Amino acid sequence: MSDRQYVPLSGIPLPPISSSDKLDTVQSYENEPTPTYFEKSYSYDKYMSEFPRAPGSPSNSSQVELLSQFAESNSHQTLEELQLQSATGFGAGLVCLCAETLVGYPFIVLRRQCQVNVWCKAADLSPWLMLKAIYQIQKGQGVAALWKGFTCHMMMEGLQLSTDSCISHVTDLPKELPSFSEGPAKIVGYLTLKTVSTIATLPILSAVLLDTVQSESARADSATPMSCLKDAIYRFTGSGSSYQYRLLLPVHQLIIPTVIYTVTWDLVGHMVHSAVLKLYKIRQNTKQSDKDSKRQTGTTESIWPELLAGTLHCFVADFSLLPLELIMNRLHLQGTRAIVDNVLDAQSVIPYQASYNNVQQCVEALIDSEGVPSFWKGCSALLLQYTTRFAVVHTVRVLLKYLHHFSDRPNLVPNDSAASLEK
Repeated sequence: MSDRQYVPLSGIPLPPISSSDKLDTVQSYENEPTPTYFEKSYSYDKYMSEFPRAPGSPSNSSQVELLSQFAESNSHQTLEELQLQSATGFGAGLVCLCAETLVGYPFIVLRRQCQVNVWCKAADLSPWLMLKAIYQIQKGQGVAALWKGFTCHMMMEGLQLSTDSCISHVTDLPKELPSFSEGPAKIVGYLTLKTVSTIATLPILSAVLLDTVQSESARADSATPMSCLKDAIYRFTGSGSSYQYRLLLPVHQLIIPTVIYTVTWDLVGHMVHSAVLKLYKIRQNTKQSDKDSKRQTGTTESIWPELLAGTLHCFVADFSLLPLELIMNRLHLQGTRAIVDNVLDAQSVIPYQASYNNVQQCVEALIDSEGVPSFWKGCSALLLQYTTRFAVVHTVRVLLKYLHHFSDRPNLVPNDSAASLEK
């Protein structure tokens, strides 16, 4: 007969017993399964009655009470950690959304106005000039001028998500970019879905871009989602009175640059996101951490890699594709009678006039008339946008760590009782 070993409960060592007592106990329970951790079918009273009590240890009833309290405290602690981690993840996602939309939207407006400004050079658009332009615009036109077109922008984001979900539901194509290890078939499926979705929402994108760059002083009525949809229909059908249609590019000529920009942005962002998470994981594995640091990593610090990766992958994608974004915006806004704020003095307005026939002619005209650095117009606004976003996300991380430090509770098992059980 093999010498069976009983599993200690919750890491607490069993009381010492003699060989004869242990032999009798094992023989009496030879046909019973080994008790598991807090199994309902196993009685603590029966367990305590079979084993002799160690000298100086508490009574059987008090041991059962302490073990029950210990199990209950561990259960509540695990539940609280899960709730904290879930709440932290939700809050982190909400912070990223608010930082990208509310805090960063004025810089998006300035970036697009810089990109369609053919009267200034890229070297003139410094970060200090961007801050000065923000102050002058909100002083002269009101705070709402910095968030013009925000409603249409959010409508565009919602329509893109809805279109992706509908196409994915009908065709079973993945609406999220899969990992490269899952094979090229799923990646091609995602790229196909993104292409169809971009083409379907392309006229609305043109109308949203116009509402974003149009100056408040030159706007007859405030932009609404209905007016944005009306302009999108005009853009798609080629009829109406909102645009100069002799200069307006047809929709089919905007498909290629828009699809290339959207798909490339997703691919670059996915690669950067995965690389940041892998580097952070390697960095964490090289560190030696105790139980407290491991517990902290499981709650608050586990959210930080996602926050960092989300911010960096958006920044790298936007920065690397800034020339393509400039070309795309100029082609979309050609012939739309756009009147934009002059960011050089932030007090006057200038019309956007262009007559490009295709992407190649746009690139050649930019190089000849404005120079190669003109492809990076709006870079200062982009740097300010992500600097502000990173500062907000980092501030929330510090606050979460501060709150988590005071949310820890001491162990419910008394120290003297726990020490007596370990003897």
